Amino acid sequence: MLTILIILGLLVLAIAGLAFYSINSRRPKHFTGKLKPLEKNLFQELEKQLGDGLGELIPIQSSKLNSGCRLYFPKSYTLELYGSPKDPIQSDALFPRLDEFKLATIAFTHQGIKFKAEFETYAGRVWGITVRPSPKKILNKTNIVFGKFKLNNDPTLKMDFEIIAEYYPENEEFAGILGELQKKWALSKVRKPLPKNQADYFINLCDAKLPVDFVELCKQTNGFNIEEVDVFGLGTLQSVPLDDDNYLILAQKAEGSLTLKQTKRAAKLTFHSYDESEIEKLGDSFSSALEKFIAI
Repeated sequence: MLTILIILGLLVLAIAGLAFYSINSRRPKHFTGKLKPLEKNLFQELEKQLGDGLGELIPIQSSKLNSGCRLYFPKSYTLELYGSPKDPIQSDALFPRLDEFKLATIAFTHQGIKFKAEFETYAGRVWGITVRPSPKKILNKTNIVFGKFKLNNDPTLKMDFEIIAEYYPENEEFAGILGELQKKWALSKVRKPLPKNQADYFINLCDAKLPVDFVELCKQTNGFNIEEVDVFGLGTLQSVPLDDDNYLILAQKAEGSLTLKQTKRAAKLTFHSYDESEIEKLGDSFSSALEKFIAI
């Protein structure tokens, strides 16, 4: 049974993910039929590295994913795979874990050039691969050499909780960071924070160095609105692959999104405009970045 988390994830993906397709001039190429040789090799290596039990699910899943979309960037490449409602993947061929997460990372080389492929999963199956730098010129090549393999998240680790959206009363007065924000702006639809076990789970899932003040804010709330700005909490963050790296969307409005680069080295907040006119670095403080983002 799909959890409320998955439903929220779909909504955020539909709104934020589609908007991000315009960033960096994505030009999707839809296709039906077979995978390209490099893509097949990547799936075969994933099958091998996952080993008995999990690995044998990969060819079953990929055999049902016979259409999709290829997105070409200057620095990266993303393959998205779609299934057929008329011929769905059977439940016994799906991973036990149904939320969206990065499954694994595989390093490989071709003629001395190093590449990194990241596998994403959703609803119990692999749905996409992002490769950096762009392998556009070698998609039909098979003479690649595989290197390091990393299992980013265990697909057998089932989530045993649901996210239930609870809201504070409209006239609630807040202390702490949320109170400071309330002094500057009118807050609406303020959700109560996640239980600690859920918050810890999503902090680990983010695979990023979160701003200290954002973590403190999430102890008070799981998201809220400031006029047309949607501010997300830990339970509604969405990861989006862009040309140079993966980013978490922390807030969004019509003009663009406040994003966090998914790296554990430093908290790097950025404004990405949806019309491609602006990419602006906003520092490492969420409160400061949010104020700048609202003013843009």
